[in-house]
Amino acid sequence: MAMIVKVLKDKWVSPPKEPQESFAGRTIMVTGATSGIGLAAAAKYASLGAAKVIITARDKAKGDQVLAELEEKTGRKELFEVWELDMNSYDSIVAFAKRANGVDHLDVVVLNAGVRRSPFTLSKYGWEEDVQVNVLSTTLLGILLLPKLKQSNRGTTIPILEFVNSGLHATAEVDDNVRNSPSILAEYSKPERFSAQKQYAHSKLLLMFATIKLAEATPSNQVIITSVCPGMVATNLGRDIKFPGISVILAIMRLLLSKTPEQGACIYVSGTAQDERRHGRFWSTDAVQPVAPNLRGEENKKLAARVWDEIVEALVKDVPVVKQTLATMMSGGALSNGKARA
Repeated sequence: MAMIVKVLKDKWVSPPKEPQESFAGRTIMVTGATSGIGLAAAAKYASLGAAKVIITARDKAKGDQVLAELEEKTGRKELFEVWELDMNSYDSIVAFAKRANGVDHLDVVVLNAGVRRSPFTLSKYGWEEDVQVNVLSTTLLGILLLPKLKQSNRGTTIPILEFVNSGLHATAEVDDNVRNSPSILAEYSKPERFSAQKQYAHSKLLLMFATIKLAEATPSNQVIITSVCPGMVATNLGRDIKFPGISVILAIMRLLLSKTPEQGACIYVSGTAQDERRHGRFWSTDAVQPVAPNLRGEENKKLAARVWDEIVEALVKDVPVVKQTLATMMSGGALSNGKARA
C-alpha cells in the first residue's frame, strides 16, 4: 500500500520538476532512444541547448524514422545523430564504443537501453537476457565509454555517465542458495529460477553493484557516475509479458499510476546535472535516494565485489579489450578484492 501511495503522489501531487541546467556546447548520448523515455530525453536535451545528441537504434530504418521525427519536433536540423547499437551483440557494442572515440568530446552518456523479458530467453553468450542486456552489456558499454568521458573533461564541466536503473533493485533478495552457488550470474540464468518480475529486479541489483564499483574506481572530479530511476512510466518496456487480461491491467495502471515519458525524461535529465555529491548514488523523484538495505553492510559489499568479479570474468572471456581498459582504471584494488579477473 505504501508503494502505491508513493507512486500516486509522484504522478499527481509532486510530478518531476522541469530541469533548468543548460547543456549548451555539450555532446549528449542516449542509448535505446527510439521510443519512450529515451526519445523524450533526447528532445529535452536539445531544448536545453545541447550541441549534439546521439541516439541509438538496433534497426537503421527505425532510427531514420525517429531522426526525422526529432528534427521536425525540435526544429533543429543536424543536431541529432542515430548510431546503430545492438545490446545483445558484443561486436556491436565494441564497434559503437570505437566510433564514440572519434567524436570531438563526449559530455553526457545516458545508458537507457534495457529489457524486461518474458518468457525465459538465453542470449547467444549463454546468459538469461535480462542478465545479458541489463547487466553484462550495459556494464561493458559503460567500461568502454569511460576513457572517452575522462578525456572529454575540459575543466569547465565534469562528464557524466548515467546508468538507468530501477527502484525495484531495492526489493531484490539474494537468497542463500544463490550466495552459496559457484556462480551468481549463472544461477540467475537458470530457467527453473526465472520469474519475470523478480528477474528484472535482480538484474537491476546486479547493475547497481557494478555501477557502485565503477564509481569507487573513478574520481568524481573526472567523471560523475550515477544511477537513475524514472519511476513508473507508460512505456513499452514490458511488451514481452503476456497473460490473460494484461492489456487491460496495463491500461488502467498507465492511466492511474504511470507518468508520461516526458515526465520520466525530466528525471533522466535532472540526474545529469553537475553535482559531484551524486557520484555513486541513486537519483529518483528529484532527489538522491538513501542507499537500499541490500547494498549496505559487509556481507552485501562482499557480494557486490563477487558479482563485479564475475561480470569482469564473463566480459573478458568474450571481449578481451575489457582487461586492458580496466587495467588503466584500477587504483588500489578499487575494482575488486584483488585484481580484475581474466
